[in-house]
Amino acid sequence: MPEGLAGGAGVWVLGTFAAYLLVLIGIGLWASRMMDSVGDYVIGGRQIGPVVTGFSERASEMSGWLTLGVPADAYGTGIMAFLNGLGMIPADLLAWAGIAKRLRKYTEIVRSVTLPTFFETRLQDGTGMVKGTSAVVLMLFEGGYVGAQIVAAGTLLQVLTGVEPVVGIVVGGVIVVGYTLLGGYFAVAWSDYFQGAIILVAFIILPIIAFSNYGIPFGELANVGGGSLTSITAGLTGWAAIFGIISYAAIGLGVPGNPHIMVRFMGIDRVKNVRLAALVAQLFMFVAYIGAALVGLYAIVVFGQGDLAQADNAMPRLTLTLLPGAVAGVVLAAALAAMMSSADSQLLVATSAVVEDVYHGFFNQQATEAQLVLYSRVVTLALGGASILFAYGAKGTPIYTLVLDYAWGGLGASIGPTLIAALWWKRVTAKGSVASMIVGATTMIVWTQLGTILETFGIMPTQEASPFLYNLVGVYGLFPAFILSVLTLVSVSLVTKPPSGVDEHFDVFDKPLSQVTSGTGSGTPSYVTDGGRDVSPKAVTEADNIRAHVGASGYWNDE
Repeated sequence: MPEGLAGGAGVWVLGTFAAYLLVLIGIGLWASRMMDSVGDYVIGGRQIGPVVTGFSERASEMSGWLTLGVPADAYGTGIMAFLNGLGMIPADLLAWAGIAKRLRKYTEIVRSVTLPTFFETRLQDGTGMVKGTSAVVLMLFEGGYVGAQIVAAGTLLQVLTGVEPVVGIVVGGVIVVGYTLLGGYFAVAWSDYFQGAIILVAFIILPIIAFSNYGIPFGELANVGGGSLTSITAGLTGWAAIFGIISYAAIGLGVPGNPHIMVRFMGIDRVKNVRLAALVAQLFMFVAYIGAALVGLYAIVVFGQGDLAQADNAMPRLTLTLLPGAVAGVVLAAALAAMMSSADSQLLVATSAVVEDVYHGFFNQQATEAQLVLYSRVVTLALGGASILFAYGAKGTPIYTLVLDYAWGGLGASIGPTLIAALWWKRVTAKGSVASMIVGATTMIVWTQLGTILETFGIMPTQEASPFLYNLVGVYGLFPAFILSVLTLVSVSLVTKPPSGVDEHFDVFDKPLSQVTSGTGSGTPSYVTDGGRDVSPKAVTEADNIRAHVGASGYWNDE
């Protein structure tokens, strides 16, 4: 076994992991009994409470990027890693405040369980361009996201047991696919709740124990790396410092474009519970980000900078060094939990893009709910297998880079601007949305490889000759990709014909859900769950008027 597993830690780690696996299987089996429709499979039938939703929203995003990636970033850059929360914390808060309620209400009114279907309905696109383009983007980047989490799981298992990365990749992939396959969103949300609690406790306990052994780390860090580790810009100056800070802040731009976060807003049980869920999520994120960065800083103190084989090993190695076997097993199960919680969420979103948006939307609109649930499970299995293959090919790539460049950024740049505009701007058009998605995704992919491309053609600017351009090339790609995507969305929308009857759609955003779905003296449609009331399916309401409007235009098939 590798260094760090002495004293029985390896037995406890594997024992804890086995117990954790059994719990996940139990959650999946329990949740599998609730799968009556594709809506149940994809968003839990909008029956998930605020505390579970808040934990799930954060756990689905924090992934191996938080548990391995952020500590690795702190291990390499020092206190600058605290800036990982610079964009994420306010961006997530704004998403809860400005997106959650509107998205929750409108997607229920028009019976949408996926973002591509929401886009198609809101933008009144009868061509299928919006749904098709967004579905392809989701399959591409969410599939890569799942692969990144499986790589992280393989990395961790290699540190713990000494197995080859491919073994860890296969084991992690089988677990993710297995319980997502069984229970869909119910299993994902409740396992996220369970895993989120472990993550939260882990990132509280580990820095406290490190502090009790080593004290405040900043004095010792000042003597390492020429003082750069205690600099908020990691010793960078000028344009390098400016673009470095911008890169951290730009991470937050990815929040509205990542569907595995947005489906948490769509799946919460009641609109009025959004505030409590947001509070849970914000507290979770604040503690976890600080704890993860502190873990990386203490890894420098304990091991020395650059002495670990991989920076991604900082968190598991510090855990094995500081904690006894039993406790180490629990904490490292938390790291695995974070990876699995994100991978299952992302796999579910990719599945919904294939089954609900492509198959049901284009090829078989008469498919029954039982067929859609069955096909969802088949597609989950197939996409899971493809993600395992991707993970095998990407092994060795830093988790921090793999997630931000090849998944988070692509989704943020392509989906985010359309989502925000669809909820807040009446003038946005389907053509503007499609152009924005293509430009955002393409820019993110190209920018990630821009330095290599410029060097290949011998036109890479130098720090001495052009410090602005040199450092601009190194800025996080989501920053320019998001800007170009927004500019494309606005410009194309302004020169193309907007959808009609948008004011009716925006009435849904601006009124309480119960008011929108209630007709005078006629009750509320049966598909409305807000308030948990016993309701009548016979009302003719604003919701029905919206459906009738888009249905008459050929844009909405209300089955």
